[in-house]
Amino acid sequence: MSAFTERQLGAQGPDWAVATPHAAASNAAADVLRGGGNAVDAALAAAALLTVVYPNQCSVGGDLLALVGTADGEIRCVNSSGRSPRAVDVESLTAAYDVMPVLGALPVTVPGVVAGWAELAARWGSRPLAAALAPAETAARDGVAVAPGLAHDLRRERAGLALDPGMRGVFFADGDVLAAGQTLRQPHLARTLATIADQGPSAVYGGEVGTSLVKLLAERGSAMTQEDLAEHTVRLSRPHSASYDGVEYLSSGDNSQGPYFLQALKALDLVRAARGPLDPAGRDAGTVARVLARAATDRDRHCADPDWTTVPVEELLSDACVRAVAEEAMSDSPVRPAGQRKVSGDTVAVVVADADGTWVSLIQSVFHAFGAALLDPATGVVLHNRGASFSLDPTSPNRLAGGKLPLHTLMPVLTRQAGRLSAAHGAMGGRAQPQVHTHLALHLANGAPPRHATSAPRWVLGAMEAGVTEGAGVVKAERDVPAAGVHAIERAGFTVERIEPHDDGVGHGQLVRRVTVAGRPWLAAATDPRADGSAVAG
Repeated sequence: MSAFTERQLGAQGPDWAVATPHAAASNAAADVLRGGGNAVDAALAAAALLTVVYPNQCSVGGDLLALVGTADGEIRCVNSSGRSPRAVDVESLTAAYDVMPVLGALPVTVPGVVAGWAELAARWGSRPLAAALAPAETAARDGVAVAPGLAHDLRRERAGLALDPGMRGVFFADGDVLAAGQTLRQPHLARTLATIADQGPSAVYGGEVGTSLVKLLAERGSAMTQEDLAEHTVRLSRPHSASYDGVEYLSSGDNSQGPYFLQALKALDLVRAARGPLDPAGRDAGTVARVLARAATDRDRHCADPDWTTVPVEELLSDACVRAVAEEAMSDSPVRPAGQRKVSGDTVAVVVADADGTWVSLIQSVFHAFGAALLDPATGVVLHNRGASFSLDPTSPNRLAGGKLPLHTLMPVLTRQAGRLSAAHGAMGGRAQPQVHTHLALHLANGAPPRHATSAPRWVLGAMEAGVTEGAGVVKAERDVPAAGVHAIERAGFTVERIEPHDDGVGHGQLVRRVTVAGRPWLAAATDPRADGSAVAG
């Protein structure tokens, strides 16, 4: 399968549209839509295939959050993020580490992807989950061509991956990692996908797949049990919202960073009202960076398991709080960014809309590139390291505890205009996901077509890689960000580090939006050139 070389960055059609970060996944979704499936069926087919072709970014062993909107106006957030093991030894971990470890079994939390898939299929799909898994099973068994993005991460993470026998058995050949274009075969993952298709989510949450994962984790020092997996639940809730220039943006709450994107967007709308349209890559870049830095600080202070958080979303999005953020951003005093622990952001976004008016923004992830750098040889499953985002600070609402949801970077986004759903947005970028979404929102508000919004020069504040505290106040800006934008960021008190254009170090976004073509409503899709995706419409 070499579909990653056959891709288009933008597409328009009257009935449906899809964008994902890998062309093969976009094509799988398009095949479902052409065959009469709905947007949820298509999103699931793409999501499952992405676990095969992009194992650096998502896996059966990862988490999932999604927003689904239907023609009747109903919008639901699906939160299938997993909890820490109930028996985790917090005292021993705190004694051994200053911050949560990034790799190995200790940061592995319950993987929620499969439960999320099953919930989406049962509640909104028109086909059984097994139908969505079939293309992924075939691809895993027969092999796929290694995409450039996967090859890049394999080279970058080579040393860590080589330490794990499961990783070496799948991603290495002749003593080195696979290169772009070489064939990646995953027969054990194919068997796992077939088992899930046959048995449903119970294969993971109590069955043979989960048993194998728990056995591996126990051998590596984790307190994870089969009971932890069996107790996993999917949370359904209503989204939170904020408006920018007349467009309502909706995102997830709970333990996700969705509210902090909405806080920033609402504050920027006040700035826009005072100063006019905002250019995130030009003269207004410094102001935008100030707002995003404040939202990131609030996230690091408050975002946690909803049973543990001390500041409700309503307070974060209150007029008083948002006004304070906007006024601070419009001041002339340079910022003094707080130190931040770096966490990673290897994530995929699938966005789909169909002719029946169903919209999906689905985000799934293994957190760091290749997650915990653990691959279970018996199942072929890469395990995520979402628990790396827990804090070991006893005063933090996000402090590690048994059976707790960690701060989560995943955040699906839908938009609504005049009471009608109008777009699905998705982004990869770890802690920077709110920033990527903000860039997209501001470009679109300024009249940019979707393809320009996803490909425009971009910058992000703070590092996306996992590790120790460093990089506070550093903005990575692509070299084609205009000089006016770079100078504005520097005047705001940030240090600018230049990187190459279209570097995935600034994340990547996917868009499907309602547009007007020759006076008729159409759907436009766009994918980010920083990934290996394509946009397809019909």
